[in-house]
Amino acid sequence: MFPVIERITSEFAKELCQEITTDLPEYFGLSEANDRYFQGMLSRFSWGAKIGEKYVGLLTLEFPYKESANIYWMGVKRAFQGQGAGSALIESAVACAQWKGLNTLTVETLSPVELDENYIKTWRFYEKCGFQPLFDLKPEGYQHRMVYMYKSVKQKKACLINDVVFPWEARALRQEDIPLIVASFSEVNWQKPAPLYEKYLREQEKNQRSVWVAFKENVVLGYVTLTEQSDYVPFREKNIPEIMDFNILPQYRRQGIGSALLAMAEDAARCKHQQVGIGVGLYEDYGAAQQLYIKRGYIPDGRGVTYHYQHVQPDHKVRIDDDLVLWFVKAFSVEGAS
Repeated sequence: MFPVIERITSEFAKELCQEITTDLPEYFGLSEANDRYFQGMLSRFSWGAKIGEKYVGLLTLEFPYKESANIYWMGVKRAFQGQGAGSALIESAVACAQWKGLNTLTVETLSPVELDENYIKTWRFYEKCGFQPLFDLKPEGYQHRMVYMYKSVKQKKACLINDVVFPWEARALRQEDIPLIVASFSEVNWQKPAPLYEKYLREQEKNQRSVWVAFKENVVLGYVTLTEQSDYVPFREKNIPEIMDFNILPQYRRQGIGSALLAMAEDAARCKHQQVGIGVGLYEDYGAAQQLYIKRGYIPDGRGVTYHYQHVQPDHKVRIDDDLVLWFVKAFSVEGAS
């Protein structure tokens, strides 16, 4: 039976961490350190591994630096080791780091020079998963030497089009991208003012918005943004991030690029939230987008349509344009929620 990886709440992560710690005293024998890790679960992002109906593994990530994610804590219950749960958890951590546009994934574990049989197994596991040693260090207050390891997670994306690999890169918006985006959309009579992207860039630097731009070589294909603070009040009140300003140039549509960018935004939202929202127009030009969102599991939020973010009341006349919007939400599988 294959392990299933799910995002879990911080409270449930703490409970699962306590269970696994109790099951593996030879790895986690320092009560003070364990208590610190238990509390640390409440402010970080965690994934649980399920085999059947049982949660058997846990990986918790933190993001201490701009370009790197760190494995804060990881463990798999003894009876379920060697069944793929650990490798699947690492794959989820790598995917999250990639969607956030990071370059490396790091981890700290007991150095093999300490000749601890259990942690030599841990060392070999991380090596098998592609981690390489950076250096050994004995931090102040530690009784043993630790090894610091890293794994490069930076990669170019690719999508399959008619059985041919179509290479393209999706990365965070940069200052030098702005003139290229403006010019590319202007060529198809789609006016996208530079100040809009300057605003996006400022928000991205403040972690208020994420922007991914897709390129083939130096050609802009499209982009998508994810904002943490939606202008749609029901989303903002429930802390639901919004995917917005999602555009693929007409000549690159129906090639899988839009679906791939949307998946990147969803996975980034999944790292921090239990839901993500999106708004879609109602006239014919939005038909393909409406179908795409429904196929990807979005459902209407049940509040009807809005015009300029205000709910439209019965018998009230509005103009049918880009500002007449129906709002959708997609719930992620997050176990342990109350």
